[in-house]
Amino acid sequence: MDSFKINIKPQYVKQTDEVEMINGNECALHEVQKRIKLDFGKLPEFTIITAPTGTGKSYAFPFPVLNAKKAKQGIGGSARVRGLIVLPTNALIRELTASFTKTYPQIKTRQLTGSELSKEGVKGHGRWKKALEIVEDSDLIITNPDIINFAMHGGYHQLSRTSQTGSTRFSQFMSLLSYIVFDEYHLYDEAQIANILTMVKIREMFLPHFDPAKSTGSSIRFLFVSATPEEGLKQLLQENGYAFEEIIEEIVSDPNESRPIHGELEVEFVDSDDMTRLIEEKLPELKEVLKEQRVLLILDQLRHVQELADYLKGELPEYEIYQSTGYVAEGEPEQEYIKAANLILATNKAEVGVNYDVTYCIMQPGKYFQNFVQRFGRVSRGDLEGKVVMCTDRKYYRLQEKLSESKEWSYYDFLAVMKDELQGRKFYTERVPLYLGEYLWCIKNSIIRYQDYDIYKYMTRKKNELDNYDDVSKARYNLFESIDQKINSLVKESLKLSSVPYNEKGWKAQKLYEKLEQRAPRAWQWVSWWRNYINTYLTFREGGMVVKIHDRVQQKELEYSLDWILQHKIIDDIEVLQEEPYKIIRYTVSNLKERDKDLQYEVSTVPNQGMHENNFLSYKEVFDLKRSFERAAKGVYDKLRRGGTECTQIELAKLVKLLAVTFDRKRLHIVDIKSEDRFI
Repeated sequence: MDSFKINIKPQYVKQTDEVEMINGNECALHEVQKRIKLDFGKLPEFTIITAPTGTGKSYAFPFPVLNAKKAKQGIGGSARVRGLIVLPTNALIRELTASFTKTYPQIKTRQLTGSELSKEGVKGHGRWKKALEIVEDSDLIITNPDIINFAMHGGYHQLSRTSQTGSTRFSQFMSLLSYIVFDEYHLYDEAQIANILTMVKIREMFLPHFDPAKSTGSSIRFLFVSATPEEGLKQLLQENGYAFEEIIEEIVSDPNESRPIHGELEVEFVDSDDMTRLIEEKLPELKEVLKEQRVLLILDQLRHVQELADYLKGELPEYEIYQSTGYVAEGEPEQEYIKAANLILATNKAEVGVNYDVTYCIMQPGKYFQNFVQRFGRVSRGDLEGKVVMCTDRKYYRLQEKLSESKEWSYYDFLAVMKDELQGRKFYTERVPLYLGEYLWCIKNSIIRYQDYDIYKYMTRKKNELDNYDDVSKARYNLFESIDQKINSLVKESLKLSSVPYNEKGWKAQKLYEKLEQRAPRAWQWVSWWRNYINTYLTFREGGMVVKIHDRVQQKELEYSLDWILQHKIIDDIEVLQEEPYKIIRYTVSNLKERDKDLQYEVSTVPNQGMHENNFLSYKEVFDLKRSFERAAKGVYDKLRRGGTECTQIELAKLVKLLAVTFDRKRLHIVDIKSEDRFI
């Protein structure tokens, strides 16, 4: 294989004259740390922080809490300062919680995850009540975006047996916080950024800004932190009229008054798009490196990790190999396994803060430039020299042409070349207002259906008073409102009612679901589809079926995507562990099989009124959901018009067609997946 090499100069982060006692040692702070410590109270509502991996940006997050403990009053005049740190994975949450507990024993740090709430023995709405207790009892809370999203959209209130839940509103949660840090925010897509902006809108409605004269109000600050900034976020903040400040950590080549974050790196580019073949080629070099140090291999796909792990176990039987992927058992001590391993095989999980403590890595660059930056930053942290071998994936000659200009590159000059050649993930800012309108309507709907009517009226009034969202968001909000009203009109016509209850309690008291199913199946289909559709907004990530897995090869009990299992694994047994109150199924799997794309997905969020075939999508259709939804919605609309159906349904179907523009994996609720596997 053809290859060429360059060197990346050592990287240092500039230290300032500000010091802080950390772990009993006096440490000079970096610019980001200094600004958060000294100037936090002067920062605007939004701050965007850019700092490469290894700069210690996370250690700045507790400073506002630490300062408030020394002062008479906290930020915005509040008596107590609380910070919320939002991280993308529970593994990172556990790691950072342990680190802060050790490093900053003077503050109370708690993690807020599903497993932590389960340990408290609480269920349903009681989980949210316990979450609020944890927040109120803590100085620093570390959580994931899933819990915040579920709470903001009223998920916990749907589980309550009473609507008297005023003390547990989402606004109560926000009122306890002084600042929120979204770490690794580059991982969020347009819908997820819109979700965060929805939180800002909710704060504006329910928690007025701090008034110094009255010492009342809220002064929450939002911090977005990443090594790879998203320009689209800045554009969105500007378009919404939000003031923000940007803090960029300076990386220098001069070691004076600086701390090393990455040693000198030799980077070898190999003309290959086959990672397995490249590793086979590099096996002699790997064996030499493993005699003295550990090695990290980063691949794009979990299947390739598992296949490569099997191959390397045969080639390197004397070494401990660990797969650092999402395919792990709950509670698995990943950090301990990583520390004990000689050879670590990772997927894109390597991009989100895990410290592998390696100086030699072979990697695929990832789909986007953002992936590459995060992966590249895992190697030779501190002052250690190291080597990265990159599988160039058909970009070899363009990279060779540009990088051969010099044998030695500074970190930022090197990244500039890589950014030109690696595709950046497109961020479609024009989609965000659409999502924002949808989210606001769904939150309003949850409040009126599952909480109390007065809060709904208050939110509606404040929304109209503030007028703090644009025409696109308003139009999307009104579309959802129109669909909901049309469905209610259809229910009234079908059951000959003068009105439809506004809340879930009334629907159940009048047994409307049962009556619709028995007397008006077409109206029941519309109601059922719409309920399923808006319930997808309770989840922050893409939808999918997660099932229990017993992997005989890896000897693991875990939960994982059924989609992936059916595509890649031989299924030996299927066992129903529980039928009520919901079904739990365990799949016993063994070796990898030839990838199976002949799958049928049974879904509940594609319109299907009178068209049973719309309930099923092929593997190909699942990867073109906008077109799949358009086809299904048009089919329903055309059939209703031809059949002479009452005008309410036709008008409703016409409105539903407009949902296609934002129909993606987050809106896809998969009920079941059918496979042609001979066992099944």
